[in-house]
Amino acid sequence: MRHQSKFMTILITALAMFSMYFGAGNLIFPVMIGMTGGENVPLLITGFLLTGVALPVLGMIAASSQEKGESDGIASRIGTRPGLIFTVAIFLSTGMLYAIPRVATVSYEIAVAPLINGGTGSTDGSHLFLYTLVFFAAVGIVSLNPGQLVNRLGTYLTPALLLVLTVLIIATIFTMDPVSVEPSPNYASDPLPKGLLDGYYTMDAIASLVFSVVILGSLARSGFNTRKKLISSTIAAAALAGLGLCVIYLGLAAVGTRVAGNGFADGAAGLSHAALTALGPFGHLIFGLVTILACLTTAIGLIGSSSQYFRRLLPGVSHPILVFVQCLVALGLSNLGLEMILEIVTPANQLLYPVAICIIAIAILDMLLPGRMHWTYRLSAWTAGLLSIPEALWATKIDTFAFLREYLDMFPAGDVNMAWVVPALVMAAVGFAIDISQGRLRRSNKPASIPAYSGV
Repeated sequence: MRHQSKFMTILITALAMFSMYFGAGNLIFPVMIGMTGGENVPLLITGFLLTGVALPVLGMIAASSQEKGESDGIASRIGTRPGLIFTVAIFLSTGMLYAIPRVATVSYEIAVAPLINGGTGSTDGSHLFLYTLVFFAAVGIVSLNPGQLVNRLGTYLTPALLLVLTVLIIATIFTMDPVSVEPSPNYASDPLPKGLLDGYYTMDAIASLVFSVVILGSLARSGFNTRKKLISSTIAAAALAGLGLCVIYLGLAAVGTRVAGNGFADGAAGLSHAALTALGPFGHLIFGLVTILACLTTAIGLIGSSSQYFRRLLPGVSHPILVFVQCLVALGLSNLGLEMILEIVTPANQLLYPVAICIIAIAILDMLLPGRMHWTYRLSAWTAGLLSIPEALWATKIDTFAFLREYLDMFPAGDVNMAWVVPALVMAAVGFAIDISQGRLRRSNKPASIPAYSGV
């Protein structure tokens, strides 16, 4: 990438960023919104774009503001130990313990299983094992060279993903008419908050703090090696990636409106039907390619980022060993008891997301103000984390924790699983007042511009 123009470097980085974000959930959620949202589709997709696109873009931009010495990136600003715990938790939950085995299994179930045994979808464990073995072999090979990760994703895999996605969306829109349906019970009320929660479940805002390890390092190595250059190039690349995500999500939602009312169980079934109807015999092939490429690029981004982060924590362990161990763990989990893993780990999303949102929002504000905030980060994130614990416990669906819902619903927005928002805002205001009173928000207190990004 050193010999590319600045524009091409930013474009390839944006394409890589797009493919890292765009996984299985990103493919299915917008289609499901279109299929079952009825007249509420505009509000639902707006909420989805806010938390599924705007928040991840802001997260990547916020991550670019990290300073030398912040070993856990901007998460270090909530405290050294809390920042370390939070960062390790997001790298594990968005990595080998949850997201990576999930995309492997989902891509198999959606793209491969329906084609086995004459299209009956009847498979046994050996089919899944062979598929995931090949899947993680490909992920591991591409992830072995961290310096070329962004270039490989942005130059080769993402254009292929975008090509097949575009063919599928355009063919469906021009060959099928929208179907008018009543909103499903899940989307009948509070459509904007429901859309926000669907965007939550993509986990992309949290993933921004993970992917930034690879993205910022790649930009720095490509010549954007001062604070000002790194931030401006990250803004440009993230904005392009966000624009691409918006267009694709709107297109997938439009596809969903054309297969509504057919009784499909989920967005994957609806998208598969759209592909077969619009593209005929090639429909299954196109749909399978979209699914596998989307899951493959996301897994590569997660493995590559996690390996580079854990290399900093464990300098005595080589990058290839970290890649191998993560692929091996993810391979095992994708074949053994993944449903149980999902039931246990999914509530972590409710625990981590509020803290991530607080860190990202305050970091963006911090970039615009003189000085450096301190208590604003800590009080808001600590409050969000504290209130997210009962929310996460309730999300386990264990009867013992069922009573927590009654108390959580007492908070503003508690009935839409956002009991943390108002208390976190209040404590952010308190922290901001303390920071002002202690003289932290003065231009002379702004950390000096750093040289090249200090990550791996």
